[in-house]
Amino acid sequence: MTLPSLLLALLLPAASLAAPAEGPLQVPSPDWRDQVVYFLLTDRFMNGDPRNDDQGHGDFKPTDANFYSGGDFAGLLSKLDYIRGLGATAVWLTPPVANVWWDSSLKMSGYHGYWAVDFKATDRHLGTLEDYRRLSRELHRRGMYLVQDIVGNHTADFFYYEGTYDPADPAKGFRLKEGMFPPRPAQPPFSHNDLRDPAQRAAGAYHWTPDIQDYNDEGQRLHHQMSGLDDLNTSDPRVREALRDAYGFWIATAGVDGFRIDTAHFAEHDFWKDLLHSTSPAAPGIDPFARALGKKDFMTFGEVWVNGDPFSDKGERAAVEYLGTQSSPEMRAVLNFPLAMELRAVFAKGAPPARLRYRLENLKRFFAEGSTSVNFIDNHDMARFLAEGTEGGFVQALTALLTLPGLPVVYAGTEQAFTETRGAMFAGGYGSGGKDRFDPTHPLYLLLRELTDLRRREPVFRRGTLVPLYGASAGPGPFAYRLDAGKDRALVLFNTADEEVLLARLETGLPEGTPLDALFARGFAEKRLRLAEGGRLSLRMPARSVLVLKGAGTGGAAAPSSARIDVTGFTGLPTFSAKTSVEGTSRGVAKVSVVVDGRLARALPAKMLGGGRWRATLDPALLPDGEHSLLAVDADAPERAPSEEHAFKVSVPFTLVKEITDPVGDDHGPAGTYRYPLAQGFEGRADLEKLSLYRRGPGAKLVLKLADGVTSGWNPAFGFDHVCFDVYVGFPESVIGRPGATRLPRLNAGAPAGFSWHYAAFLGGWKAALYDSAGAGDAAFGPQVQPAPKVSTDKAAGTVSVLFDLDAFKGVPSFDGARFYLTTWDYDGMEGTLRPLAPQAGDYVFGGGKPGDPRIMDDALLAP
Repeated sequence: MTLPSLLLALLLPAASLAAPAEGPLQVPSPDWRDQVVYFLLTDRFMNGDPRNDDQGHGDFKPTDANFYSGGDFAGLLSKLDYIRGLGATAVWLTPPVANVWWDSSLKMSGYHGYWAVDFKATDRHLGTLEDYRRLSRELHRRGMYLVQDIVGNHTADFFYYEGTYDPADPAKGFRLKEGMFPPRPAQPPFSHNDLRDPAQRAAGAYHWTPDIQDYNDEGQRLHHQMSGLDDLNTSDPRVREALRDAYGFWIATAGVDGFRIDTAHFAEHDFWKDLLHSTSPAAPGIDPFARALGKKDFMTFGEVWVNGDPFSDKGERAAVEYLGTQSSPEMRAVLNFPLAMELRAVFAKGAPPARLRYRLENLKRFFAEGSTSVNFIDNHDMARFLAEGTEGGFVQALTALLTLPGLPVVYAGTEQAFTETRGAMFAGGYGSGGKDRFDPTHPLYLLLRELTDLRRREPVFRRGTLVPLYGASAGPGPFAYRLDAGKDRALVLFNTADEEVLLARLETGLPEGTPLDALFARGFAEKRLRLAEGGRLSLRMPARSVLVLKGAGTGGAAAPSSARIDVTGFTGLPTFSAKTSVEGTSRGVAKVSVVVDGRLARALPAKMLGGGRWRATLDPALLPDGEHSLLAVDADAPERAPSEEHAFKVSVPFTLVKEITDPVGDDHGPAGTYRYPLAQGFEGRADLEKLSLYRRGPGAKLVLKLADGVTSGWNPAFGFDHVCFDVYVGFPESVIGRPGATRLPRLNAGAPAGFSWHYAAFLGGWKAALYDSAGAGDAAFGPQVQPAPKVSTDKAAGTVSVLFDLDAFKGVPSFDGARFYLTTWDYDGMEGTLRPLAPQAGDYVFGGGKPGDPRIMDDALLAP
């Protein structure tokens, strides 16, 4: 008997050996370049069988985000046509394995699938193994594929350490959590989890370590517990064999076509090589096992969540390590977190598109032209895009997602404009608003169907070579890239600004005169464009516009322009800190303007000096520090004959204008009764010590000093955690022309006497957003505005700096007279909800108050 036959005989129920009428269980691997993945959290997708909802252990509570809502395999099966109609060809679902139903300390269930108790059994809330197999067959019948989320790094949280951890005596302070259900993992060797029992300790299934405190410490990252989850000893041969056996089981028994690999960054490379490529006869690795079943390109892609700084390739370098090498391979692909974060920063938060252009260069350089990159915009572990950005920005981000090389992933609810990270799609589930959310006429559903159809119809977006072309460097503005596949050429253009901009003399790399047909457009009426001399393209781009173009044959030489404008005197990359003159020459132009950073509405008028010369004045104090660009244009037709673009830098020092100190130790709420959450890292974290306001030109920088410094134990993107800030900004009514608000959204509180606000910034370790007061109330801020504040942390100094860009404060000429009111609390970085307040503190609950009391630990008012 051959290896495949033997494996099938051992693992498949006898009845499954006959081909079922409803669809095959096993199908060959697809070309993954042609797929679009729809990712969903099974419990929150659709409830098809209410009989499995409540398993009788306090696990089912669909009104609470922390419990099972009722979604299951049967519900997912009933909505496959809805998913297929969107244009998705594969479904990635969260781990379907048996999970903890009640965590006694966290007061929540493992509805999400990542708290395993048995890696070879389905969770009864989701359905039976046969239900899962039926789902697989139905996907395959539709020409779709099944991707299962798997965990190799940890089980659920069954044990913890009390007091100081002693690595020389790991049994010291070791405690098993009481009241858990199930009380321990079900399968060996993972069931041997009591370190105090010599026999169980000898089983060697765990690292017996406390929580990670420093994610930059490789030893902690690989061997300590991530978020308290019991860290498996992945170097132990018994652990490795058990996991290979478990995941081979799902391929053989359920016909799974690919695995998404959770927490890949938290286990050693040798373990992943073993799990994926071992040739052990007893339990082969995933890749050879799948090949034996005819799946020659079984997909494996890993989660390597590394925060990447702008213009740094640290994140990409960390991620691609998990691809291995040709001689020593690991995963086939990885989730591209650096790209995802930049897509959000540029399209949701107003960051300069130059940052995204840099990421696209890295996509080519590190990810084999994109073929090993799994691309996404949001997921179940982060705030939704629409919780941080606008729908106009979302349309742009989705366009990029579906026109870039790589495997695109759409998170369930995206097509229904979800703002809840883990909200349910069905009426009975958490956060659904009491209605099913499967509307195939929703504008975002129709948009995604249009974009997935474009990707399917035009191979250049699936197989093309990426050529990044342009990204504005100073703030929101033009962004462009090209894709080449054989004779096919496509251009993808965006304006990420909320105002009209000029894309000038874009070097497309295509022959001049080339006609370009619009395949997809938002904000443009043009159906065809033609490239000018040298294959350049100059175009006025409406606010938040998108244009996807494809070359439509060849064109003749472009007619030379009768107008010409030049900027003179620019050499190198000059730095300006005071007013300066910009001069040049023109021909055939009656009136010249100087456009800075493409912003047409803010063009600087030039004085015509005669003899074809002109001069304009540039005030760098009106621009943020950093790199900018300028060009001269015909004031009446800016796109007709723009000059060459010239880069320059601005450096204008900040000046301290106001500083206040706040009493240390007053971080216990309005009445002094509040207590911090009990989990490690919270105590003292919200105590303000000093607020400093700096000014320069249109900008304002607020520096917050914390009395007990900052922590970063959860590896936050902005460098601080266990605290969040609300910063309310009020302007003189005579300046802004409208009254401010006095209620503080979500804080159950009003503003201090005599203070009202017009804008509010919410600042957390993973989120920075700015909101208008218009329409704000007790429950929510007003509309979000851009660009978002820039946040940075100096851990050594214990400070968080917040840089405000006046561009976000529409109609406000300066920060003169502005007042700042700041409050501290903490939030759930995933859902973006503030942590609750109760009479008694809990692990993640503030104590000493009632739920309706003000959610303010400390506050301070800075009034220049």
